[in-house]
Amino acid sequence: MGLATRRDAATVVLLREGSGRGATDGRLEVLLVGRPVASRFAPGAEVFPGGAVDPSDATPSWRRHSAGRARDAAVAPRIMIAAVRETFEECGVLLARDGSGRSCPPQLLAGLTGLRRLIHDGHPEEFQAGLRRAGLRPAWEDLTFCAHWVTPVGMPLIFDTRFFLAALPAGQEAQPDSGGELVSMRWVEPAQALNEAEQGRCLLLPPTRSVLAQLTAQPTVAAALAAARATRVRRVRPRLAEITAERYPGLDLETIHPGDGSR
Repeated sequence: MGLATRRDAATVVLLREGSGRGATDGRLEVLLVGRPVASRFAPGAEVFPGGAVDPSDATPSWRRHSAGRARDAAVAPRIMIAAVRETFEECGVLLARDGSGRSCPPQLLAGLTGLRRLIHDGHPEEFQAGLRRAGLRPAWEDLTFCAHWVTPVGMPLIFDTRFFLAALPAGQEAQPDSGGELVSMRWVEPAQALNEAEQGRCLLLPPTRSVLAQLTAQPTVAAALAAARATRVRRVRPRLAEITAERYPGLDLETIHPGDGSR
């Protein structure tokens, strides 16, 4: 077996409190997006928005955006940039702030649909220039590192993925992906998503289930973020008895084991 392709990746767990329409009023919800059944990785699974780090996420000029800004020292800047870029591409939510530290206003976001389309069409390198033209920078302070998972040994694609919690910015709404990379998008309570997975009504990968399980005890966005900041993140790599791509989506959480601490 040849060496697997290994890539850094970033995932953002967007949080909000219930929309006020029925039983979820005031309760913590997360955004889940569905992957096509034809996907090479995690086919048919519901996941959090995210993706692989692009070489353009590591260009030195990004340092101007982060100068003097607080960020999590346990995570490389390129991974946090990928987290912001992928979230914007996949669901239209932009975790960015202007020079005064204000969150990206909805009226400014409306003018960035062309940038989102450009990134989706294979030009992630345009993200930095697009933010600069809009007078924005990545909102490092809005990302809270909460989990670190690595794809099992033996898989054809190895993703070294950092997970971040982030509150849905005021005035923004998740917008469906028009490029076909995702097939669904929904807000759901963590416990409800876990129950649906147990009943076979949706497919959740082990990292997704693990993060959802951590969130079930949190009543609000603020509580979830505070709990994550107070928790030491450990690198986790699942172990499979039989290494096959088909088994990974249904991997039992009992087979995981903690690796070295990363925070």
